[in-house]
Amino acid sequence: MAYRYIANKIKNFVVHKILRLDDTPHRIALGVAIGMFVTWTPTIGAQMAIVVGLCAIFRANKVVGVPLVWISNPFTLIPVYGPNYWVGVQVMKLFGRQYTWESFMNAFKTALQSTPTWYEKVQHWWGALDPILVPLWVGSVIVGAVLGIIAYIATYYGVIGYRALHGRLSADAAAEPPVEPKK
Repeated sequence: MAYRYIANKIKNFVVHKILRLDDTPHRIALGVAIGMFVTWTPTIGAQMAIVVGLCAIFRANKVVGVPLVWISNPFTLIPVYGPNYWVGVQVMKLFGRQYTWESFMNAFKTALQSTPTWYEKVQHWWGALDPILVPLWVGSVIVGAVLGIIAYIATYYGVIGYRALHGRLSADAAAEPPVEPKK
């Protein structure tokens, strides 16, 4: 029952908020692609601002990009960023950097150690979290780019197809004579 509700919400969003927008298919698709890319980057808290900024730079539709970043939130951290981290680890292996579960856990333990000044604390955190941040960002950029390209293509042709079908249905309806009500 809940799945049907969610599926209807997604369908209504896609049809009413994306496919019917009064903008070019390219601008709509580019807005979706930018939103999808940013969704998969570990920038929670700044994602909406990043999408709006990138959409402004690339002249994409901002309306369709912003809601996509709501996919990544504190409740979806592991399903979204877990695969990104795994992809990043695999890519980093190609460059000779090995990351293991132990290095992942040691990074957290090391980061929690105290340092006296604020500057040293920031330096310590960046150094300690390298085994987490580098593969996460590498994987996030790769996964986000692939999903962004797929989203662009699907949205572009979806908008064109919807508009062609919607235009054809409107023309067919206008050509038919009105139906008289039965008495």
